[in-house]
Amino acid sequence: MRKILTSFFIFTLAFFTLSTTNVSAAKILTSEEGTITVAKGEVINDDLFVAAATAEINGTVNGDVFIGAQTAKVSGTINGNLHIGAQNIMLVEAIVKGSIITGGQTINIDSGSTIGGSILAAGQAISIDSQIKRNVFVGSGMFTLGDNTKIGKDLYYATSPQASISSKAKIGGSVYKSEEKVSPQPQINQEQTEQFFSAAKFGSTMISFLGSLIIGLILIKLFAKRFAGAVNQIHSSFWKSLGIGFLVIISMVPALIILLITIIGIPLAGIAIIVLSLFIALSKIVVGAAIGNWISTKAHWKVTGFWPLALGLLIIYIFKSVPIAGGLFGFVVMLLGVGALILQTSKAE
Repeated sequence: MRKILTSFFIFTLAFFTLSTTNVSAAKILTSEEGTITVAKGEVINDDLFVAAATAEINGTVNGDVFIGAQTAKVSGTINGNLHIGAQNIMLVEAIVKGSIITGGQTINIDSGSTIGGSILAAGQAISIDSQIKRNVFVGSGMFTLGDNTKIGKDLYYATSPQASISSKAKIGGSVYKSEEKVSPQPQINQEQTEQFFSAAKFGSTMISFLGSLIIGLILIKLFAKRFAGAVNQIHSSFWKSLGIGFLVIISMVPALIILLITIIGIPLAGIAIIVLSLFIALSKIVVGAAIGNWISTKAHWKVTGFWPLALGLLIIYIFKSVPIAGGLFGFVVMLLGVGALILQTSKAE
């Protein structure tokens, strides 16, 4: 998992670095095999991006933090938002002034931590026992809300029956839940199996959504101009982007075969596969931002960055979940995003 996270992180940075000269101020720390630590007492006055096997934030970051790792532990102060994609995530006596967006296998936020904004989390097992000043959104197989929890506004959670909410937890708003119901009759194994796969599909979708959202926020932070250019391609050249995406996809297979046959073209084929895979992975993020921007403009919402991207991605994931039609919709999104990225890259050159 850590190699996938690190490789994807590096490929994304490399692609956008090669296609733009305007990169926002930020501190980037990478280590595929080792540990990256922001020591206690250390202060970083920029946004922080970390890709490593293990990441530990014990100091102070005066900006947003983005972490891709196998294990991530935060025990310091973050005067911005925190975005984490990791297998094991721990917040121990951490102070996060903004919101948290996180996806992982296990997520634990202890009683000594304080969150100034909201929490959006998806994982196999999530435990929260801290103070959160706004809302909490959780999608999990096992969800625990501890005695010391104080939520300023609403709690939204979708989970299997393994949910434990302490009666001592204080929730300032309302509680909304979507719960998988298990049949009391143990002999209905088929029904239980369907429920298990349904819960697993929901969890993987939530993690995929959060992963896309985090990557999109990284692109907005580091490469705002280039990312906005690709999004604008969809608004200004919708059919052209769709057509180019279609031509690239259908011509890629024969082109790769020709390169592989020539032997000398094998390295080029490898590069082409990497770039195309990257464009396909980024396609839904670019299209999601375009959808969100279009809706916010039509609705006269004065929002930028996170909210239009989150809205657009949510719409894409909802439509993709529709049987049959969802697959066609996802294919169109891929073509449109790939075409827009290619057009924007050609402009940069």
